[in-house]
Amino acid sequence: MLNLLAQETTEVVIPEPLTNVVHQLTMLICFAAVTIPVIILIILIATGKLSKLLESIRGEQSSVSDLVSKSDGGTENYKRKSCILTQTENEFYSQLFNALHQAGLDVIVWPQVNVSSIIESVGKDSQQRMKAFNRICRKSVDYVIVNKRTRETLVCIELDDYTHNRNSRKERDNFINSIFNNVGIPLLRIRAEQNYDFNEIVSTVKRMMK
Repeated sequence: MLNLLAQETTEVVIPEPLTNVVHQLTMLICFAAVTIPVIILIILIATGKLSKLLESIRGEQSSVSDLVSKSDGGTENYKRKSCILTQTENEFYSQLFNALHQAGLDVIVWPQVNVSSIIESVGKDSQQRMKAFNRICRKSVDYVIVNKRTRETLVCIELDDYTHNRNSRKERDNFINSIFNNVGIPLLRIRAEQNYDFNEIVSTVKRMMK
C-alpha cells in the first residue's frame, strides 16, 4: 500500500497590535494623498505662483504641438506658386479680359474666386448655416465677371477640362450649377480647348448679364 503523506496547513495569525498599526498606516497614507495636493494648491494660490505654473504647462504643451507640426513637415513643405492659374487657365483669362474690354464692357474679371465669397449661406439657425457654408467654402469658380464700379457679380465662368468627366466631378458641378441657378447668378461653362471663339463668348456673356 502506498503511504499518503498529509501536509498540515499552518495558519498565520497576525497579532492584533500589528493589525492596528497597519490599519492606521493605511489611513494615514490615504489622508496624505488627499490633503497634500490641496495644501500645495492653497500655497500656490496664496503665493501667486499658480498662474505661472499653468503658463509653464501651456508653454510645454505648445512646444509639444510645435514638435508635432515639425514632425508632420512644418513650413518647409510649402513653396510659392509662380501663378495662381494653370497655363490653360491663364491663357484663357488673358484672352477673355481683352475680348471683354474690346467689346466696351465696363467690367473686371477676377480669377479663382471662392464660392463663399460670392454666395452667402443661409438657414433657420446657425447650425444649418454652418452646414451650408461647409459645403461651399472649399469650392471655387474659375472666373468671376463683376461690375467695375459696384463690384456686383454679373457672370461666372467655369473652364471645364477633362477632369470634369469624372463622376465625382460631375456631382460637384451639378451641385454648383444648382446653387448658382437658385441664387440667380449666371454660370457659363466652357469646354477647355486649343482655340476659342471669343466673339461668341462675349455675346453669351452680354446676354447673361441682362
